[in-house]
Amino acid sequence: MKTDMKLELLINNEQRVLPSVQAFVHQTLAQLLLPDEDAEEIEQFVLRAVVNCIEHAYPAGEEGSIRLVITEEHGKLEIQIRDFGLPHDVQAMETLLQDNDMAGGVLCGCHVSDIVDEVHWLAFGREGKALQLIKWLHTRHITDSVVAEDLAPIRDDVPKASSQEYTIRRMLPAEAVQVSQLMYRTYGSSYFNEDVYYPERVAAQNAHGSVISVVATGADGRVVGHEAVECNLNGPVAELGQAATDPAHRGRGLMGRIKDQLVREASHLDLVGWYADAVAVHTITQQSNAHHGGHVCGVELGIAPKTEAFRSIAPQQTQRVSCLLYFHWLEQPQVRVVHVPERHRTIVAEIYGNLQCQVEFGNGTSTAQDYGAVKTKRVSGAGASFISVEELGQDSVYMIRLALRELIEISRMEAVFVDLPLADPFTTAVWELLEQAGLGFVGIGPRFSPRGDVVRLVYLVESMVREPIRTYESFAGRLVDYALAEQHRVRANL
Repeated sequence: MKTDMKLELLINNEQRVLPSVQAFVHQTLAQLLLPDEDAEEIEQFVLRAVVNCIEHAYPAGEEGSIRLVITEEHGKLEIQIRDFGLPHDVQAMETLLQDNDMAGGVLCGCHVSDIVDEVHWLAFGREGKALQLIKWLHTRHITDSVVAEDLAPIRDDVPKASSQEYTIRRMLPAEAVQVSQLMYRTYGSSYFNEDVYYPERVAAQNAHGSVISVVATGADGRVVGHEAVECNLNGPVAELGQAATDPAHRGRGLMGRIKDQLVREASHLDLVGWYADAVAVHTITQQSNAHHGGHVCGVELGIAPKTEAFRSIAPQQTQRVSCLLYFHWLEQPQVRVVHVPERHRTIVAEIYGNLQCQVEFGNGTSTAQDYGAVKTKRVSGAGASFISVEELGQDSVYMIRLALRELIEISRMEAVFVDLPLADPFTTAVWELLEQAGLGFVGIGPRFSPRGDVVRLVYLVESMVREPIRTYESFAGRLVDYALAEQHRVRANL
């Protein structure tokens, strides 16, 4: 599997380091697929941001460090300029930044929106702050490269294609356009992972190995079905998603054959297992996962927007779309010790029983190291974000609540999921405190973290009701009922 690029430069807060910073940034950007003008603008912006850190991050005369991190992940360039200096109201800085950006404002002497796609201030509590820049290298949308008639919605009543032989195999690079076209014709612009609409990103992700696409092609060689393995978590698991089939070729077992091939592909990736989000607008994908040996372990309430299209089944949603989380083991699960509040132990034990995995409950603790670490991922097209707690510390609740507030109030996220490491004894205390902030239990993520299993909580801006959430298995129904009851309980105190 090819690795993504990640480079770091640690400097002190002196003006004399600037030539080294410029050389580092210039040579790094030169390796990427950026027009020269864009690369030069980003380079100058980064230099000005570093100068700002040198001049203002630390008290006059105090020596300090500045960390410059540049990563490129299948077409997504991210640059962070981080200091460890004077405390600031990062929340207020982010609010001002977004307001100014919307009005065409200036940061570090540059018009930010003309240079990068996203810019944010990130808070690290007493460990400083960072300026985050995001630039997409692949920006040609499928609607920019395919004629309109080839993007017309696929009608569900389209006549069935003639009987034929289908080939199930890995996607070829040149077929990325057909995959994006199929996704667009199936979902319109509503699919929450926007990457599928950019053929160059689809091809780059497959080249990097972060996505493995399997397609079904008909007798004419055209792509008529698609699904992919997405290696999008830090833990030794992968996601199966991006499923679409041309209605003219449905009812012929293509999705089952594609999924069988994907399972074979996943078996070569040194994974513990793979998971899939099965939509709860209907039960078709739930049935497929159950029949392929999947085990329900969570309900992701409101993970997708109500604008997501399910033609002929439920063209309009009355609330955000929920999914059932199915997990499929690729190796025999080992017994694990987890730390869970007393009130949730029954349902957690049932989930592990459904996963066919032995579990023991630890006693928890109220002590932890001073500082923790969290990582935030925004899925703007879905209006959802994920906060992964990589290390728990005494400041973790503060950090999570701060991130939650920014995501809800500034980024306008409608659902924020938080993952806590179940192997950490401090999780019990953090979990209970987060419930006081309105986050409710929705399930377990087996090996979703390098440290092991996680418990997933969610904060929903709008409450949800049971009736539109369809379930195939009785245990899935029980889990949905439990998660909705928890939402009612934790929101009652807000």
